[in-house]
Amino acid sequence: MLRIPLLFLAVTVSQAATPVFKASFDNAEEKWSVDHGSAELDSSVLHEGHKSIRLERGPNSPNTCVRLAASTLNIGKRYELSGWVRTEDLEVRDVDRSPIAIGAALAMASMPFDVHSASLGGTQSWTRVSLKFVASRSQDEVLLMVGNGGSFRGKAWFEGVHLDEIPSSGDEWPAREVVQTFGPAYRYPAAGWIYLHIEGKPYERGYQHGHLMAREIPEYLERCAAVLGSKDHWDDYRTTANALFLRGFDREILEEMRGIADGASDAGARWKDRRVDLLDIAVANTTVEMGELASAVSATPTGLEGMSFDTPPYSDRRRDSVKDHCSAFAATGPATRDGKMVIGHVTWWPLTLAEQTNVMLDIKPASGHRMLIQSYPGGIESGTDWYQNDAGVVLTETTIDQTPFNAAGTPVAFRARMAIQYGNNIDDVVRILSTQNNGLYTNEWIMGDAKTNEIAIFDLGTNKTKLWRSSKNEWFGDTPGFYWGDNNAKDLSVRLEEYPDPKGDPHFIPYVPSVRDTAWQQLYRKYHGQIDEQFGFLAFRTAPLVAVATMDAKVATADMATHMMVWAEIGRPNQREWLPNKKYDFAGDDGLYPSGYYLFGAEPSATLRASIEQNEKMRMTDLPRPEIAKTVSASNKPDYGGRLWKGWVLPVSDNDTWFVAGSAEYHQVLQSKDIDQAINAQRAIWRGLQISAATPLEQFRRERARGVLFLDSLRVRMGDDAFLKLMHDYFAANTTKTVTAESFLEKAGLTRVAAHLDAIDPPEGPLYLVNDIWRRLPSAVIVYGTLRDAGANRYAAEQLQHKFLNGYESEVPVYKDFEVSDDLLRHRDVVFVGRPEANSALALWSAHLGLDYEGATFKIDGDVHPSDREALILAAENPLDPAYMVLVLAGNDALSTVKAQETELTGHQYIVFRDGDSPVKGFLARGTSSVQRARVGH
Repeated sequence: MLRIPLLFLAVTVSQAATPVFKASFDNAEEKWSVDHGSAELDSSVLHEGHKSIRLERGPNSPNTCVRLAASTLNIGKRYELSGWVRTEDLEVRDVDRSPIAIGAALAMASMPFDVHSASLGGTQSWTRVSLKFVASRSQDEVLLMVGNGGSFRGKAWFEGVHLDEIPSSGDEWPAREVVQTFGPAYRYPAAGWIYLHIEGKPYERGYQHGHLMAREIPEYLERCAAVLGSKDHWDDYRTTANALFLRGFDREILEEMRGIADGASDAGARWKDRRVDLLDIAVANTTVEMGELASAVSATPTGLEGMSFDTPPYSDRRRDSVKDHCSAFAATGPATRDGKMVIGHVTWWPLTLAEQTNVMLDIKPASGHRMLIQSYPGGIESGTDWYQNDAGVVLTETTIDQTPFNAAGTPVAFRARMAIQYGNNIDDVVRILSTQNNGLYTNEWIMGDAKTNEIAIFDLGTNKTKLWRSSKNEWFGDTPGFYWGDNNAKDLSVRLEEYPDPKGDPHFIPYVPSVRDTAWQQLYRKYHGQIDEQFGFLAFRTAPLVAVATMDAKVATADMATHMMVWAEIGRPNQREWLPNKKYDFAGDDGLYPSGYYLFGAEPSATLRASIEQNEKMRMTDLPRPEIAKTVSASNKPDYGGRLWKGWVLPVSDNDTWFVAGSAEYHQVLQSKDIDQAINAQRAIWRGLQISAATPLEQFRRERARGVLFLDSLRVRMGDDAFLKLMHDYFAANTTKTVTAESFLEKAGLTRVAAHLDAIDPPEGPLYLVNDIWRRLPSAVIVYGTLRDAGANRYAAEQLQHKFLNGYESEVPVYKDFEVSDDLLRHRDVVFVGRPEANSALALWSAHLGLDYEGATFKIDGDVHPSDREALILAAENPLDPAYMVLVLAGNDALSTVKAQETELTGHQYIVFRDGDSPVKGFLARGTSSVQRARVGH
């Protein structure tokens, strides 16, 4: 069995681990409880002589979860959770499109539903699973789960569950190769996000921002233009920003924005064929407010209010409607599990802006608080309005109907940024948000202070406001300890601001609970006294609080806020993809494909600090960066002009096929852009055919490949001129005739023995090409990863299945990674979707396939590929039976996996997909084993 030695690798215990917790089911005093389902101690199923705990489906629950005793952890420290799992006839079923159900797995109670160890299904012997994580709670519990997110039948046993504190090490993310530095600033990709740290005085930190985001800033400006109308009207947007907003920013923020523009331009960024400037960045930071201008002006008194005007009967007046934008909550005191603050937010946003509102911006200014802000390339503020600072203040909002425009006010982008940079508490935040309010982008702000666990909700109109505070026991809707927001203003005076004309059309203005209001109140009543981060994860994956335009999720507890940490997901937080509408959306929209929740923390680990220091030293000394991968190979095609032979010949018998078919195919080879790669493809075909079934078609392909390889070796021996003359003369004399291969050999002065035709032996290399999968669909299966990027991997697998269906007219089966076994895969051509850290089945085979993947970066043929815009497509032999192939399709993030499956599969051993650039295609270096070839330069 292949899995035994591979799984043995997982048994290695981290060095210098400090034990925190060890479960012993031999001990009757061991504390554990069943959250739902059924569980019993089992003395008949032992692991290394110890009793196990057996989990089965209960009568009233489709899945099972057991909670072990709480452990004390140090927030921000790194831990490894591990345990042994055994399964018997375990079948897991999804009960809906989301969430994606998993097998038997381990997790911590603080974690989102899509963060867990590798899971097991089917019938598996005792197998060690583990999960490394950073603690976000000081008291946390281990969870034993089966069928989480769906339903199951069968059994699972757990034993030997350990929790150990482990040191920062080289296997944690981000890997050094993906960290880009510029002075004290740095960036790295993580789960579809870009983490960007900048610091210092305003212009300096802005310049760092611009330099590190030089590629993305023009892309985001393109999106802003599309949302506002058209790139052709960009000068109009600049004029509007200059006239209405620019002078609403103070000198500090203007200097930061100028620094962003200069840093990006000096790094090579161009917009509309010129350098990026201050006004471009101002437009980016006020695009949302510009979008609200029309609604704001219609709600702004003109002086005609109260007068009577008869509307012509043929008119059709309709009010502009403001789209729903967000859902959010904050809880504390009697509503929460520990009496402390919990706060969360999802954004409902246009896809065009959503795709690049994926910057987790960490700003450490020379004055004021350090901040963690969800933002976008070039942003000095959030846009989606998620803010945290090192004083433990968290600020978010949901948009409400637009109130009047105050031209003398300052932009919300400025006020929100100042509130989080200089706000020490809720009083400060409310005061700064209210000062010189221009009214645009009217919001119901939700905020919390981790120092005091106070929460508040603040309806901020243009001239009217209403503040509710937990410290004053002020609650709306009889929900002590809980505030919520969903674009439905709660205060009547603020709602009245939208209706300035007392003689306008009649409307019912008071608050009426919407469907989402009702959903929030029902969740509150169900979980009152138990609200924690899990409440947020559940709410944000449940309709109607998640919807078609939901683009993200953020959840933080008081402990997390104190340590500037947040669970964040870019993409729908229910594992569903958001596809662009090609008819209506911006042409550059790719869609959002869920990567899963990721725990961000502003404090870098020891490993990250070392990477930053080393990479910056390399940058300053101008040493070659290891992550710079090669460009597309230049063509080595000789200029044959009109020297290739013309015409066709027919074989006398099957013995002559190698020459007749081989010469025709070799004619195509010599016209390839890269002859070496074309010959490498022929060698791979030859190798693969040596172990394939002896069908008439395969025999023909074998003879054709024999002919190609012989003719190529003949050309190399004779030289181009002599070889081409031989071929030209032979075909000129014999075109349209029936010929023997012996006649050609005689013309070349060779015999079959002297030609070594029966001893074709190309150097060691691959047996398969990536496009071979098209011929092998009848025996193919697709296996997608559920460890990370589960929603995106599932979507990519389904797209491949659909593509294969159109080519084969029969569906290729799709499995989750934990559903497959050696027996299922042994005599199959296997397509893996998702990189090893995302796909547990691929992780087991990685060493045998020669994969060199470290987290979300891969190395192949001597080059490092760390970009989140890259993906690897690799062909290899099935290690259980080399007569079958493996095709790996693995992106460095969710989007690159999805886009890579659209790549044309060609006659190469590997393809490196590069979004926005030509793919790198090739064959691994000769003369070494598959693993060594993939590890060149490791």
